Amino acid sequence: MSTELRKRVTLDNNAHRKAEAAAAEVGASLGVYASAAVEYFATRGLDPRETEAREGQLIMQQIKKLGNRVFGFMQEQERTLLTPMLEEMLRTRITLERVLRLNEILVGNLNAQLETLSEAQLQRQQQALLLLRQRNEEAVEKQVKEALEAAQKAGPGKRNKPVEPTAE
Repeated sequence: MSTELRKRVTLDNNAHRKAEAAAAEVGASLGVYASAAVEYFATRGLDPRETEAREGQLIMQQIKKLGNRVFGFMQEQERTLLTPMLEEMLRTRITLERVLRLNEILVGNLNAQLETLSEAQLQRQQQALLLLRQRNEEAVEKQVKEALEAAQKAGPGKRNKPVEPTAE
């Protein structure tokens, strides 16, 4: 005899027949099956008399879990991808506006100085400007390529090890 404390529960004939058939189908005794069924409903806080409400509650629980996962994913994207992108975009825009203002000042000063140059000096300045523009475009292309490669290595969903400071 088992040392477990046992209690008796009275079932109507229809419920008893269904419980015996269901227990036999899963290969369990009626007592084990009934105990598992009671545990299932009790732990989930469900009322077994309300079949439609029970299924609705289970569906709502699953929807809530899925919603929490989606919300968590969105928060992770915001933290790791969207916020840094916004910061970089703002930094770029502000830098560009400041550079444009500075260029306006420099062009004004340069125009004043160019009026004092001879034709030969002016041509040398134009050639130097073309060379400078070409080098600048090459540097921009190189930096864009490097930035894209770095973004692909450490893109969204990739875990990076923290950088440890090196002793210099």
